[in-house]
Amino acid sequence: MDKDIPGWPQYRNSGAISELQLASKSYGKGDPVLLIHGFGASSYSWRHVIEPLAQKYRVITIDLKGFGESPKPRDGAYSVYEQARLVRNFILENDLKNFHIIGHSYGGGVALATSLYLVSSHPNLQRSLVLIDSIAYPQELPGFVKILATPVLGPLVIYAIPNSIQVKSLLKKVYFNDALIPQSAIDHYAKNLSKPNAKYATLTSVRQMLPADLQQFSENYASLTLPTLIIWSRDDEIVPLAIGERLHENLSNSKLVVLSGVGHAVQEEEPSLVLPYLQEFLDKDAHHAQSGL
Repeated sequence: MDKDIPGWPQYRNSGAISELQLASKSYGKGDPVLLIHGFGASSYSWRHVIEPLAQKYRVITIDLKGFGESPKPRDGAYSVYEQARLVRNFILENDLKNFHIIGHSYGGGVALATSLYLVSSHPNLQRSLVLIDSIAYPQELPGFVKILATPVLGPLVIYAIPNSIQVKSLLKKVYFNDALIPQSAIDHYAKNLSKPNAKYATLTSVRQMLPADLQQFSENYASLTLPTLIIWSRDDEIVPLAIGERLHENLSNSKLVVLSGVGHAVQEEEPSLVLPYLQEFLDKDAHHAQSGL
């Protein structure tokens, strides 16, 4: 892991001007719901939940820096804090109000940091937060992440092994039922990995995935009083359920839903399992907002 990147204290008061524009798409009308994808993915990972949520909400997908259609500068700045700074700036630049953030995995860590940015500087903009199998605390990383983060070995692997094989290997860790992995998803993510600087961005992101000061940063979670829905897979092989349970303990206004028989990315593998929880949570919060509760 890269220990030399700036920590939260250096980022906390960073400016709200973006020199980099994140790729985004918007669907439907209503209060905004911002979807933040995980490591190695893109807004494509939300493809099954966009249309159902867009029946009542304005669903906005973004590609994080270095992923999907977003820029991939060789600037060495790919930490969760940097990603959150860019997302916060996206929110402010697009004048989003009364919005909800849903973050998955690495994107959940970005969602947490973004929410902390906003609670201190713009406390009345965000309505709620949803975290799905999110990074949040220091943890043991899965083998493929360790390999990518290893000097010499990581670049050797990512540049030598065909993209489709790399992606399929990763998705086998992400999915509980490998038979549900669609070839179309393998093809899509492999194509993304072939884009200029995509492998550089992947390697840099993986080395900066868990900031050196993550334990100290996590002490800020107690200041988040937003209604928060935490969704976790009991069978997650990447971020263990213990992380979700700890988050639930430390977030004062949270609800924890534990799913079985699904892997790390329920919104891709079994979207019908997670959609009712997302819809119920967003609708309930919207009702509370309208009634002034």
